[in-house]
Amino acid sequence: MSDNKGHNDDLYAYRDIPENPIILDFSKCNSITTLHTMLNDKFGLPLFCGKNWDAFWDLARDCFYGEEENYIVEIHNYYTMEKKLQNYCKPMLEIFEDIQKENSNVFFAYIS
Repeated sequence: MSDNKGHNDDLYAYRDIPENPIILDFSKCNSITTLHTMLNDKFGLPLFCGKNWDAFWDLARDCFYGEEENYIVEIHNYYTMEKKLQNYCKPMLEIFEDIQKENSNVFFAYIS
């Protein structure tokens, strides 16, 4: 019998990154919740990941660590979001810069 009664490993595990290039389409982001849900899904972050920049930073920086595959992250329609959401996303852009500096196999491309 397991000592982890009720423990769900899927909740805590990184998931596969579903695509490469990773396409972040911000045109569908109309709230903080939809924004973080998209990011967590696209980066394959664990399901428990909180919907805030600290949680995203803690988990996203490690999702490429030790990976041999090169990844391109395409950022689409960023400026179609409401100005309020764009301002909220400033830390995200800094996180992207940090991830790219720390991982030579990840490149972020701002498409539009």
